[in-house]
Amino acid sequence: MATPKQEKTRLHSRNKNRERYDLSALARSNPALKIHLKPTKFGVESIDFSDPSAVKLLNKAILNHYYRIKHWEFPDQNLCPPIPGRADYIHYIADLLAENNSGKVSSGEKITCLDVGTGASCIYSIIGVTEYNWNFIGSDSDAKSIQSAQSIVNKNPSLNGKIECRLQKNPSHIFRGIIKKEEKIDITICNPPFHSSQEEALKGTRRKVKNLSGKKKIKPELNFSGMSNELIYEGGE
Repeated sequence: MATPKQEKTRLHSRNKNRERYDLSALARSNPALKIHLKPTKFGVESIDFSDPSAVKLLNKAILNHYYRIKHWEFPDQNLCPPIPGRADYIHYIADLLAENNSGKVSSGEKITCLDVGTGASCIYSIIGVTEYNWNFIGSDSDAKSIQSAQSIVNKNPSLNGKIECRLQKNPSHIFRGIIKKEEKIDITICNPPFHSSQEEALKGTRRKVKNLSGKKKIKPELNFSGMSNELIYEGGE
């Protein structure tokens, strides 16, 4: 009798990654991941989640295998988002929209979403398009992030015409300078920086690395990377 696949019950019921990762299939989607596959002390194949290179390759493989996104390149110093968690956010946003649609999940081009601070990875827009076929405006005050996000959109045919990346020239503004007068937005999303200082971010990383690897490091490498403007803002979360 086959062993039933373990489900991550904390994830949304529509999340593609509720079951344990099929690392063999993911390695076929992204062969570079293969060298990072190692058995745990229990004999289960896994990766070192404290290694930023392995984490990025894993998430690239997830996007390729489950979402058919072939090109997802952005600078290594930028934040690498964990795909299952980001997908959960989008699924719950879909549920929120359903509350005003007689409980029916809205899909298709009639929905336009604004992602404030879309980042170099453009991840929320990617998942929103591939899962629900919504239209997206991705804004960011960092020109290099917008350039990276637009490059991802341009290289993936399924995203062309669905996502428009716009530079926010005034970081003190959110909607002004981004939404045009004739445009109507159905919903706005945002994943803001949540640390109040560099030291707070470092403490969080030390704790995460110790939990993942059992190693105590004074200056650990961020396993999901991240620039200061992606992680730190006055007041924090």
